[in-house]
Amino acid sequence: MKRLILVLVILTIPLAGCWDRVDIDMRGYVLGIALDAYPPNPIGQNTSELEASPEEEEPLEKMETQAGRPKYAMTVQLPMLKNSQTAGSGPTGGGFDGSSTWEITQIGDSFISMNREMATRTSLLMYYEHLQVIIISDEIARQGLEKVMDFFLRDPEMRRRVKIFISKGEAKRILDVLPRIEDYASMYLSLIPLNVKKTSRMATDTDLGELIINIHSGLDFVLPKVEAIKDEIKSSGGAAIKNGKMVGWLTELELEAVKLMRNLYRGGVITVRTPGEEEGLNVLEVTKAKSTIKPSIKDNVPHFDIRIKVEGNYAEDVNIHTHGQLDMEYIRMLERTFKKEIESLCTRTIKRMQEEYGADVLQLKRILQTKAPAYWKKIADQWDEIYPSASISITADVTVSLLGLET
Repeated sequence: MKRLILVLVILTIPLAGCWDRVDIDMRGYVLGIALDAYPPNPIGQNTSELEASPEEEEPLEKMETQAGRPKYAMTVQLPMLKNSQTAGSGPTGGGFDGSSTWEITQIGDSFISMNREMATRTSLLMYYEHLQVIIISDEIARQGLEKVMDFFLRDPEMRRRVKIFISKGEAKRILDVLPRIEDYASMYLSLIPLNVKKTSRMATDTDLGELIINIHSGLDFVLPKVEAIKDEIKSSGGAAIKNGKMVGWLTELELEAVKLMRNLYRGGVITVRTPGEEEGLNVLEVTKAKSTIKPSIKDNVPHFDIRIKVEGNYAEDVNIHTHGQLDMEYIRMLERTFKKEIESLCTRTIKRMQEEYGADVLQLKRILQTKAPAYWKKIADQWDEIYPSASISITADVTVSLLGLET
């Protein structure tokens, strides 16, 4: 009898259902997050010098803080599924304002409290398992990334593969974009890095997990820059991060050089002026790029020998006609020209990183730690002073392997 009762009790357990189930229509699926400083910081002024805007200007967004005054504005993007292209009419859906998303901005002093405060404005429960991107304004990035990332690391719903971007200006503007080819700006932005094999001018390996590893390891690195207009987003160039803080921007070409030197180049094109032709251009489509960095110590000063090997297709010439000239002598001349361009670009870039930013974006520090541990142990505390004067030489080797057809 006891056994029968025990079996019946066990059989009733599956009938209880899932105790913590939340219906799908009760979840707010957060696709993107934008982090801005509050109040915005005009150029040349410190946030501490500004007084908060009158409370009546943000009757819903501002929250009463328990400690200090509001410092941040967090915007989350939620999909309005009923208004998406699949259910609505027209290019942006059938919502009352034509939008397929809802951007909720909350102003406060901590991100978990802002997240909970949003519960006073919607019946949906914020859900972050489908989060695609976190966009951080350059103003916050200059103050320090580690100051604002703790909530995103502790929350169990946050995935480490979420992509991180640094916006030039207000981060919320990126989420406000009404894209032409996607329903949601967050999805649009998250898919742009898929083209990294087509262009070398966007940063790679910049998810939340990689960001935290770099910060906790004390490494400098680059995060992708993002800008936007009404219906278009562009991700190119990058933000140089030193000691967890943004110290300046990298141009598209400088980012290309960094990727070449760090063995992160996955595809792109290199353009040079044709020797002897004032308007002529030659274009190399890079099919393979590989680099190595070898350290050596001379007179207690580190020297880094960076060798870059590039292979590519002769893809295009502009403003010239090479009919009858595509012999091996002409190709060797082009290889030397591409070699000089790569060496010059990389040299200019690393010089600017050393002298202007002091940012070790090539992570030479890590190379010394692994390949010259005894020397690193002696100079670890002085690396920030040693790095700007470290000797770095660049050597490139270019092979044009496929010419195409000349008619």
